[in-house]
Amino acid sequence: MAICVDRSAKARKERKPDVFLSHSSRDKEIVRQLAEDLNLLQVDAWLDEWEIQAGDSLAEVVGSALEASRYVAVILGDNFADSRWARDEMKQALARERRLDSGIVLPVLCGNAELPSFLEEKAYLDLREDNYYSGLLRLAAIVHGLSRQRTEHSIQLFYPKSISDCLEALRYCGIEPYAILDMDDWQEIAAIGAKIEGDVIRFSPEYVAAHPSISPRLRDLMWKLSGGI
Repeated sequence: MAICVDRSAKARKERKPDVFLSHSSRDKEIVRQLAEDLNLLQVDAWLDEWEIQAGDSLAEVVGSALEASRYVAVILGDNFADSRWARDEMKQALARERRLDSGIVLPVLCGNAELPSFLEEKAYLDLREDNYYSGLLRLAAIVHGLSRQRTEHSIQLFYPKSISDCLEALRYCGIEPYAILDMDDWQEIAAIGAKIEGDVIRFSPEYVAAHPSISPRLRDLMWKLSGGI
């Protein structure tokens, strides 16, 4: 089950992403994986390389998205400390947090990074090494409004090691996630006869992955949904 996200310049004026991913461009590989995995857990992640189009004003588009997103995940990867752009985004996010008096800034540890001293008073999400899928589930649970008790209980039961495990844990907590797909992926699934109901397209990941006309990219996504890592 999935919906399609419209990332056009026109649509972004109305769009309210779930999570803005603030990061160093040198940590892009792990952040890209995080964004794709969040999409599979029904979390609309805003990633600059997916959203910014030729001719856009970087400061305007990024600033608007940061203000519009429900949460700002500050990705503390190996290169965060060396990125002035990422630090500036974090300052804007913290200023918005103070203005709203609401905890919207989520520190996320990745790679070999350590929590900077100025964020030590904040709880953080640990996505380093073996903690990746547990941290991913905790991040998705925050977006879905799950209590810490339910979230931690599901982690103890499932100890997630894959996207499929995270999906099972969310279902255990009462959330039935749909994947968030871009237009090309949506149209490719629709073209093989998947059932469309309003804004939702229903399909079996195993069926889509086995279809001879499906692209390798979409086959990889279906494999992750059905239990691959």
